[in-house]
Amino acid sequence: MTGDYLIGIGGQKCASTWLFDALARFDGVLPAPRKELDFFSYHHDRGHGWYAGHWRGPGLRLDCSPSYLHDPRAPARLHAFAPDARIVAILRDPVERAYSHHLHEIARGHIAPCAFAEALPRNPDYLAQGLYARHLQPWFDRFGPDRRLVLVHEEVRADPAEALARLAAFLGRGAPPLSPALIAAKNVSDRPRSAALRHGLRAGGRLARRLGLENAVMAVKAVPPVRRLMAWNDRPLRAAIPPLSPDERHRLAAYFAEDVARLAELLGRDPLPWPGQVVQPGGRAATGGTPGPEPGRHGGRAPALVRDGPGR
Repeated sequence: MTGDYLIGIGGQKCASTWLFDALARFDGVLPAPRKELDFFSYHHDRGHGWYAGHWRGPGLRLDCSPSYLHDPRAPARLHAFAPDARIVAILRDPVERAYSHHLHEIARGHIAPCAFAEALPRNPDYLAQGLYARHLQPWFDRFGPDRRLVLVHEEVRADPAEALARLAAFLGRGAPPLSPALIAAKNVSDRPRSAALRHGLRAGGRLARRLGLENAVMAVKAVPPVRRLMAWNDRPLRAAIPPLSPDERHRLAAYFAEDVARLAELLGRDPLPWPGQVVQPGGRAATGGTPGPEPGRHGGRAPALVRDGPGR
């Protein structure tokens, strides 16, 4: 029943949509009918048969669910089901991830538009999901070096062809062509003027891609009237929600500093390419000031950061 599985474990707002799209383009990879099945996190009670039933025929079965990275139950559940599964994580500067998470919550209508500092005390996941070393360790404990790959969002954006080459080497398959769709930004948090127009455009795009007309879709998007219509309908939240101030960035970087140092050690790379998260010799992370509370002592929460929090 288990077959061969390729699992994208997130993180959330770290280009997991790009990861799913890229992996689905490899020969012999069978993507799930939707990006996020969330079986090993939220829907495990539906049973292994329900999960395996999403695929038909031979191939490497792809599931990309960002909830897996931060759900402590997911590593053991996947290992019990498919111990030879291959896992791919993609990570992002945790400060930027936290702010993007905030925009995502507004775009989904989960919270009213507000500044990051106002929402942070009510949304501890903004910080908890960025503790990558803590979340990755159980995955590393169960899946060996040949069964796991970690990409970095900023490096993928800078050189998507190199990221495809790394995925190809990991999978032992030829890399797919670097389509324009793999260069374009995906899932930008915004509030469309017309939700119906957005839904229609996206539904048409998905249908065209299933029919093998992806290049035609990209060409249509480049036509000036269509480009202007899409620009009119898109209202990026970054233009409406206040950006993080330098002080907010400093406080958040200080909070994440110890976990980033642990992550650099876990990944065997020093430093990581994140502004304000410079890992110094000896595995310690410097943020240009006094470090924040140690993540390991607060279970992913930051009482001091929230109480005296950014912008407050």
